[in-house]
Amino acid sequence: MGYLTSKQFSNKWGITERRIIKLCQENRITGAIKNGMVWLIPEDTMKPSDKRSKIAKYINTQKRVMIINISNELGYEIISLLKKEGIASDGFLNENEKFDNEKLNEIEIFQTNYEDENKLKNAISKTSKYYEGIIFIDIGSLKSKNKELIIREFSKKINSESSIVIVSLQKDLNSKFKDEFSKELKDKIGAKINYLKIDAPLEKDIVINYDEIAEDIVSLLTKFNNTTNLEIITDGGYIEFEKNGRTKELTVGKFYNAINKYLKRLNKESHMWCASTMLEDEWTEEPLEMNFRVLNLEVANRGANIERIFIFSKNKIKEFKENKTLQIYMQSNIKTMFVDYDEIKEKEPELLEIVGNGWDGIDKDTLIVDLPETSEKRGYISKNTKEILKAYNCFQRLKGYSKNLREVLK
Repeated sequence: MGYLTSKQFSNKWGITERRIIKLCQENRITGAIKNGMVWLIPEDTMKPSDKRSKIAKYINTQKRVMIINISNELGYEIISLLKKEGIASDGFLNENEKFDNEKLNEIEIFQTNYEDENKLKNAISKTSKYYEGIIFIDIGSLKSKNKELIIREFSKKINSESSIVIVSLQKDLNSKFKDEFSKELKDKIGAKINYLKIDAPLEKDIVINYDEIAEDIVSLLTKFNNTTNLEIITDGGYIEFEKNGRTKELTVGKFYNAINKYLKRLNKESHMWCASTMLEDEWTEEPLEMNFRVLNLEVANRGANIERIFIFSKNKIKEFKENKTLQIYMQSNIKTMFVDYDEIKEKEPELLEIVGNGWDGIDKDTLIVDLPETSEKRGYISKNTKEILKAYNCFQRLKGYSKNLREVLK
């Protein structure tokens, strides 16, 4: 009996080599053996049944969605949400598109030439026979005369209970195509097609909430059972960085939305270093501030290294013993430190100038800066390397004067 490689079987069976390797790893190909880095398969082996097919629903009830143009942060967020919903994903990409292998290692990826109609149709034919949903992320580098062909070909793989979501930049969506194709799908198949427009300058240096956009997309796919041609417009809560590496001064709502986005992404590898001069807003119980504290605790519980320096005069110690913010932080995994305002003012007053009204540093790449209470705006975010390094060095110098806040307030 002879053996063929996984690459040879890829041509023989018409599926990707990556898929075959996964089948070998799952022991779904009888007689397959691994020789070094290469899988060898008996040459007369029959192709395993496709558990993803519609017929297999009698055995495996997991739904499957195709995500077209998946190689971006938005695509990765969608995969994660679909997985939580119990929905599996496939990915479809242009042959020149790079993607994060680690983030996509659990799904089947199909790549082809978007500009070659024959190659395009051939690649689509190798994908699963049935899909319960199609998500077409039409943003970024995708510029193709065969864009419409992609959608039409994949629409042949769905049924009347399926749903298509087209995601695009607001300026790019062709309204004529949208109206005609929505009607065509509804008349010929009964399937739904809805749209999400992103009203944000993705080509610029911005912070945007891809996780929230992904939630809207998955909702359009799974929650709107009888709605078609629905159009949602979102800006993803984006904020834009200027040439100096800073955002504009942000309103209260935008400021806290931006902070929340950063905090939710921190993990056990992250370092958050913060200095505060204990102004009035440090002990308010407003929902925005309370939510900020809760997120701090969640980040600490995830294992991130959070250090907070509170700067105030010793004559405030008695007053701050009952401060709820300090009590919350001291009972958590957050390292809380006290620095005497009067001592710094006497010995290194320039440090107080750098701290200003306070800031939160994240690793060495982001600084979230508070503005004075008299300002109409709440703060700004900086990616300016010099500004961040100046604040970080200030933080390290302040630590030299610090004491354990728990000991000070006990």
